[in-house]
Amino acid sequence: MQHSKVLHEKGLIQHKSMLTQSCFSQVRFCAKLDNIKTFYGALKAINFNEDANIIISDDGFKAVVEESKFVQASLYVTRSCFSEFRLLRNEEVSIRLNLSVFTDCLSIFANPDCSMKIIYKGDAAPLILVLEQHDGDDLITEVSIKTKNGEEHSDYNIDEDDENYNSLIVRGADFAQLFNDIHKSVEELEITISPKIPYFCIESLGLMQDESKIEIAKSSDMFVSYYCSRQSRARYKMTHIRLALKAFSIANKICLRTDRTGLLGLQIMVLSDGDSQIYIEYFIAPLIEEFE
Repeated sequence: MQHSKVLHEKGLIQHKSMLTQSCFSQVRFCAKLDNIKTFYGALKAINFNEDANIIISDDGFKAVVEESKFVQASLYVTRSCFSEFRLLRNEEVSIRLNLSVFTDCLSIFANPDCSMKIIYKGDAAPLILVLEQHDGDDLITEVSIKTKNGEEHSDYNIDEDDENYNSLIVRGADFAQLFNDIHKSVEELEITISPKIPYFCIESLGLMQDESKIEIAKSSDMFVSYYCSRQSRARYKMTHIRLALKAFSIANKICLRTDRTGLLGLQIMVLSDGDSQIYIEYFIAPLIEEFE
């Protein structure tokens, strides 16, 4: 961490909150978020594994984490969320870093009401964050995070052309409450999606006294849309589902998708300042391969 005076001496900033124009020509990627609050919350939501792949392309910023090939979570920050976005020659950047360190750096100020510059010079260089508070104290802090070369991650895909493809859009707050009501001792969840009664059903499996069944009609206010042509049923480990609960709590809407394989896809939309959209996507593998 370094005060703005040190940054000025290094030539990283010229007038407190501005990077020098010469600096832009020396870096491979540079971008600015005017407020990190939503970004910080979204990063915390996927921080269940320290190692994260960061992919930066002309479309925006992406962070990917995995848990033993059973769960994958991705954070997408669209280019429109950034007030500045410069990518040298539009070449994709792929690096690996410690996500816990990244989120800890963003929490340096007790109040997350601050802006952030992201700077990356190139291979083997650290990822530099320049944070500036909005409260008028003229305090700017720089942190450098070590990076490694990016690694390949699992390529999960749900087949929208599959005859067992289902897609439901639910309201985030309602969906979060649904899972918050499930007892902590539950070991497995069985999710049934059907074109007829019971429509959407979650059955919790664990200790006998904690087993329960929740059935929700497709006419419920929880659903924004409901598409199901054929009944499907699959089981998931509750510890895997719980990895997504933080994201549910900040979600505006959630798109739940499945296909013949039983793979569960959760596309979570989070509104940031100015109504720009940040997306979190989870893929959760079923406990059994057969998908009824």
